[in-house]
Amino acid sequence: MRDSCPATGRRGPRSIASRVGGRPRSAAVACVGVALGLALFASSSCRAHDYWFESDGQDYLLFRGHRYSEHTGEKTVPYDPAIIRRAYCASPNGPVQRVEPSAEYPARIAGPCEALVVQADSGYWSQTLMGTKNQPKGQLFGVLRSWRALENVKLINTWRDDLSRPLSDGLELVCQSDPLRLRTKQKLRLLVMQEGKPREGVTVAYDGDPRGVTGKDGRINLRIRHTGMQRVTASVDEPSPDDEADKVVRSTALFFELPEVD
Repeated sequence: MRDSCPATGRRGPRSIASRVGGRPRSAAVACVGVALGLALFASSSCRAHDYWFESDGQDYLLFRGHRYSEHTGEKTVPYDPAIIRRAYCASPNGPVQRVEPSAEYPARIAGPCEALVVQADSGYWSQTLMGTKNQPKGQLFGVLRSWRALENVKLINTWRDDLSRPLSDGLELVCQSDPLRLRTKQKLRLLVMQEGKPREGVTVAYDGDPRGVTGKDGRINLRIRHTGMQRVTASVDEPSPDDEADKVVRSTALFFELPEVD
């Protein structure tokens, strides 16, 4: 749930955000299929906002905007908390449970959580010559493209074995082993899941830099570049089931932090 365009990160001890992302390297494009996937990612991934958590005591506040993106836009964009469809919290020494976020902005999710997932449906978006509007294309004139945005954001604070399975039924980046023990140059092994099944054809980016497209098994490996906050995003387009948009854009973001090493 993100702007997966290359993003400028600004880290703080109490916020979860993107770091500085590099431009795509030609070495990352291994074949025509991957090149096409990355091109599609570049054209579709700039359509949504960034979402991020900021901790507040043991709780988490969900924010949206362009605070960590290179392209122009409001740093913080208020939203109706009703766009949050589901939230899941893996409480310490407890099961993964669905939790109800607060009804006021910014949405508050009660913690503490060893891992946390929020699913949002921010509705229909249409790009026009006058800018991007949060409306279906049938309500506007001169629409260039339109989409429905379904977005997930996930945070891992502490690892436990059951986190190698998805916490939600939405598009989700699932670590296959403890990511918090990784060091630079080691590989992060991910499985992209949707509705309990591996998801093929999903473009995955690290720090806003597209790194590849999942195959039939939904798997992808990314090499860790730095310590500190890690931001992995993924996006896939689907046909729209109605005439209110050209397509459905599913996006997801994964955050976890690696300690600085002396």
